[in-house]
Amino acid sequence: MNIRLIELLRSAESDWVSSEVLRQPSGVSRTAISKQIKSLLAMGYEIESSTRKGYRLLRDLDGLQANLIQPFLEGTRFASGRYEYKEATTSTNNDVRQLGEEGAPEGSLVFAEVQEEGRGRRGRVWFNRAGDCLQFSVLLRPPVAPQQATLIPLLAATSVYRALQNMGVKDVAIKWPNDVLIRNRKVCGVLCEMSVDMEGIQYAILGIGLNVNTPGERFPKELWDIACSLASETGKTWRRSELLIAILKEMDAQLTLAWRGEIQPILEAWREGAHTLGKTIRVEMPNGEVLEGSAEDVNEQGALLVRDSSGKLHILHSGEVSLGTGSET
Repeated sequence: MNIRLIELLRSAESDWVSSEVLRQPSGVSRTAISKQIKSLLAMGYEIESSTRKGYRLLRDLDGLQANLIQPFLEGTRFASGRYEYKEATTSTNNDVRQLGEEGAPEGSLVFAEVQEEGRGRRGRVWFNRAGDCLQFSVLLRPPVAPQQATLIPLLAATSVYRALQNMGVKDVAIKWPNDVLIRNRKVCGVLCEMSVDMEGIQYAILGIGLNVNTPGERFPKELWDIACSLASETGKTWRRSELLIAILKEMDAQLTLAWRGEIQPILEAWREGAHTLGKTIRVEMPNGEVLEGSAEDVNEQGALLVRDSSGKLHILHSGEVSLGTGSET
């Protein structure tokens, strides 16, 4: 219902749409229409109402529909893939998984204003509010062996890092493997999932959540010290459409290198923004064990190289990193 209403209001191009038109073809009541309009207002749309004229859309949610985004991605893999814009969904990663199973081409993308079951790494819930974030997943079809695809999360974080830097954001860094920080607080997370069989990788799903215009006080209190948004850190409102286009263009360039097997430029780009390298860190392993040592580098698979106090070098493929003080960054 919400989707049909907003599409009718968009198509009117700021002109009035009567309640009678909005009620068709199902014949729902005016009260039901009013409730749906209130729901859209709560999501961030600006809609004017008039007893005599009906409703008109004053402000859309930043033009993130396919016809407004894909023309700016000409020449990239994201210009010709399927692009789905959703007001709400359970999870964009789940939606893209379905596209992958249906045979959709690489570069297909699902964007959602709200993810009811959005999640981050290690099963964490991703905080999101309609109109404030970039939440999307893309479909990839890596022409490489599974062991080479481990760089995908790193190149995704690098793409966000470079896009933000190019748009003038200061103090941006990457925390291994794929979190993007501003002044040591998380602004973006990346989640990568793959479908692999005996023949190799069938497809990969890359989910990205970027906090854009969320006011700092709107974050849950337990996140105040560890999460931020572009708006809370820069003091300005950002156009999400411009950010999405910039990130996808950077990602397309990084993916082209990866599919050609040009690994070193990807690693150098990641190292350029690395928050972790050269510091004493604490890593909590998936099995609960904890390692402390100096983060020296990443290898060609994106694994973190950590040297402990005895001089032993550890090669880590997963884990939760914080600085040696024990506080997460």
